[in-house]
Amino acid sequence: MSIPEASARSFWQTYNTRIAKKILAEFCHERYIRPVELSPGEYVVHSDDRETEYLFRAEVLSLESWLIDEMSLRRIRRGERLRVDAVDLVIDLGGSLGIAREALPEYLEEFTNTLAISASRPDTRRIAAADLARSDFQTIERTMTEGHPCIVANAGRLGFSVDDVERYAPESGATFALRWVAVWRENCDFAAVSGVDYDRLVLEELGAETLAGFDDTLARRGLDPSRYYYMPVHPWQWAEKIARIYAVDLVEQKIVDLGEAPDRYQPQQSIRTVFNTTHPARHYVKLALSIVNMGFTRGMSADYMRTTPAINDWVRDRVRDDEYLASIGFEMLYEVAAIGYRNTNLDDLTRPGSEYRKLLSALWRESPTRLVNEREQLATMAALLHVDHLGTPLVVAFVRDSGISVREWVRRYLRAYLHPIIYLLYKYEFKFSPHGENLILVLDSGVPVRAILKDIGEEVSIFAAPEDFPESCRRSLVEESDSIRNMGVLSDVFDDFLRHLAAVLHASGLLADTAFWAVVAESVLEFEQEHRDLDDRFARWDLFAPTFKAIHMNRLQLSNNRRMVNLGDSYSTLVDSDHELVNPIAGYRPVVDRAESMEVAVS
Repeated sequence: MSIPEASARSFWQTYNTRIAKKILAEFCHERYIRPVELSPGEYVVHSDDRETEYLFRAEVLSLESWLIDEMSLRRIRRGERLRVDAVDLVIDLGGSLGIAREALPEYLEEFTNTLAISASRPDTRRIAAADLARSDFQTIERTMTEGHPCIVANAGRLGFSVDDVERYAPESGATFALRWVAVWRENCDFAAVSGVDYDRLVLEELGAETLAGFDDTLARRGLDPSRYYYMPVHPWQWAEKIARIYAVDLVEQKIVDLGEAPDRYQPQQSIRTVFNTTHPARHYVKLALSIVNMGFTRGMSADYMRTTPAINDWVRDRVRDDEYLASIGFEMLYEVAAIGYRNTNLDDLTRPGSEYRKLLSALWRESPTRLVNEREQLATMAALLHVDHLGTPLVVAFVRDSGISVREWVRRYLRAYLHPIIYLLYKYEFKFSPHGENLILVLDSGVPVRAILKDIGEEVSIFAAPEDFPESCRRSLVEESDSIRNMGVLSDVFDDFLRHLAAVLHASGLLADTAFWAVVAESVLEFEQEHRDLDDRFARWDLFAPTFKAIHMNRLQLSNNRRMVNLGDSYSTLVDSDHELVNPIAGYRPVVDRAESMEVAVS
């Protein structure tokens, strides 16, 4: 179905203006841009050459969150009013944003691709919020348009052609089959959590008939199936990388092409992860995909595959019998097995971290479908920030369907999401990256009742470990001072996600920003009162601290769009020591200071 030209132009301008607003809001938040206030609530930003003005109305909410009225946004150049264009905005402010001139074209490519995801979407793929709120898990997943809430160029997909986007990008809603290969065991690292073995895994993932067909393919070539592992490959990765770079391995039959397996998969927001739509209870599959997307080349190394299940196993053993997590229904989706292929020539020529070591790997993660009953609905937590093509936030539809007050809805949401994240950090000293895409909410009639965390092996930071901590898990072990430990909540939850949710609710008129943070403060106090055994840690890693240091996500991407963060670096290296954010719940600190009450108890 083609889009009427007028409709296409209308959507392009709608989303163009939305992203222009996000550019201004996020770069003001990161203090790249410092608007001049002309009168109360009226601001101007000048282009680098001082020839163009961007005028707009805005409220500055908690955490320096700029809520810009997009209808007020105007672009004036030498007295002439021009159409607001997000690409022109980036060019006009490129110097202020710190983008080197030689890097600007590639950044613009990523940015324009991000814009096109929303603006070029056909009418048939646009779903009104009221309908989307009652949709199934994968319909919600493929309807998301916002991407990472902090990062402006969050869906660059450098390397994908326009046809690849249609085939393999989540917003297309397409499903596809995975390519499977047999890989020489001597060149592979296969690892699994306790209780999972290779033979059972591939039987459950492929089925007996497909598995027997793969064995026959090898036997017809005179090859012994027991000398090989079977592994899935993303079809783009196969065509663009494996079939060419590993041509010698293919000739030598260290890699054997087995063709497609019958199951169909839908790409998720984290584009290299796919969901089995033929058999939803089968595992997610995460695959090496050597495109540049949101600050990283999305390959996966055999080095990481060797240790990822061990990290999952260790984390699972720590929390498996936790009564509190069980009582609130909190779950983790564990990466149960992983495999990575090593090309000996490329390994000899490169160092760990090289993209040439990240070409052919896969892992299997548990599916969330087994964790819900017929009444319950799965939805990516990113959905809470989604605004439909008509301007209606999806969270508004969830609240209306719930039949409860917005304050009560937020309270229940925080119990499901915020409480277990605080608990994991303060009880076990595990810090995750719990932004929207990494969490799945379980809803019942629009009400959040539980949360499910995923992406364990790559995202977990372990701050403390026993003396017998396994060497295979050591890459997740980090050392951070107490002074920034609370940023696992204040930065990673408050600034990276709740700041945006507060703005959506404030703009919709459902709940004012100050009222939202009052509910958050109340929820944190409720949690602390329920867990008095952690009082010493609440005092040391203070969630009511007056301020905390900012982390500038766009600045990290602009400094290196292919490796935004060095995963081996300390968390503290990411913070901006010159930028302190005011903690929006600091004013709700209990009247009797916790440290003082502890001293009284001791005396």
